[in-house]
Amino acid sequence: MNKEESQKKIEDLVLLGYPGLSGSRFLWEKGNGLPFSERFQKEERRRIEDLPRLFWEEESLSFSAENIYLFTDKERNGEPVPLYEDDVRAKENAGEIWRGKVEDLFPGFAEEFSVTEVLPLGKGGILSGLGEIGGGGFSFSYRKISFLQSTIELCEHFQISPYALHAKGAFLLRLEKGEDFARLAREKGIEASCIGRFHTEKKRIRKDEYGESYLYKQETDSLEEIFTKEEIEILT
Repeated sequence: MNKEESQKKIEDLVLLGYPGLSGSRFLWEKGNGLPFSERFQKEERRRIEDLPRLFWEEESLSFSAENIYLFTDKERNGEPVPLYEDDVRAKENAGEIWRGKVEDLFPGFAEEFSVTEVLPLGKGGILSGLGEIGGGGFSFSYRKISFLQSTIELCEHFQISPYALHAKGAFLLRLEKGEDFARLAREKGIEASCIGRFHTEKKRIRKDEYGESYLYKQETDSLEEIFTKEEIEILT
């Protein structure tokens, strides 16, 4: 490896948040003939509403968060609760943690991880985002994309793709040390995974146990297979 190659940035592709949540919420509210019990529907809708809400601030290059679990004890007061924390509901009921807001969830992360781009997801889901994000070619894995189980079950019922399901509230990031940033995000209570890596070729390729395939531009949303564009305008 020559000096120029050694100094070249190695950029990763990180998914921040669960994709398909806005589409799942819409399906819970508007979908007909759902084959789920009232109790299950109530629990899953609550699960979505209980998740932290992320907001990208372009000017300050920072993420803020609302509805995020925070510790209340003296030593950790105001610090986010890790994603892997046990007995969260019981601790919330006991007053050991509470839901609050954090103005800057990852202080200095844009510089630390050499962030090149942050892309908010929306119509067309993560597939649309994978086609839209800059940076040339990359390889990625479906296996590393995490959905809520209820999102998968809803999509199976309606026979639509979760990968093209409206994904407002989730983000794709192009940055260095993707695994380290994903680990940091989970420590802050946010689902995150490093799903791919950029390379010198122009092609965007999915590589996992399902095989290999090229990524093609996603122009429609899975919801458009069930609802009219006018009906889903509320999501934009």
